[in-house]
Amino acid sequence: MEGSDPRPEPVEELDVLIERFAESGYAPDGADLEDDGGHEHGPGHGEHGDVRRFEYRGHAVEIETHYQVAIDGKPWEGHLAVRNDGTVTYHGLPQYVVPSAVELIEAVIDTTYEAPEAVRAAIEAAREER
Repeated sequence: MEGSDPRPEPVEELDVLIERFAESGYAPDGADLEDDGGHEHGPGHGEHGDVRRFEYRGHAVEIETHYQVAIDGKPWEGHLAVRNDGTVTYHGLPQYVVPSAVELIEAVIDTTYEAPEAVRAAIEAAREER
């Protein structure tokens, strides 16, 4: 029934893609990102952010980035990592690199909070297997 789903059309399309992905039994391979070698995690992932170190025109630079994210008023426990080129990653979506933290959190919502229950259950089962 058209118009009964209040989510925007791209989210509906994503739901279809997630469903097809889940049905196929596909296991991603080769999606690992190369380490850009310029950042490290602070102790505990929560207290300190990522530290990116580099040298530019003879100057030693350190940039510490820390995000506190809440979704629906509840703290989100994931860890966003900022790469040297400024793109953002999340270990829960290792194949996903985006230009901003906003886009990454939108992807987290689309693939977890808004994903069909079967997909969320499969994701949770895969996490528990690690």
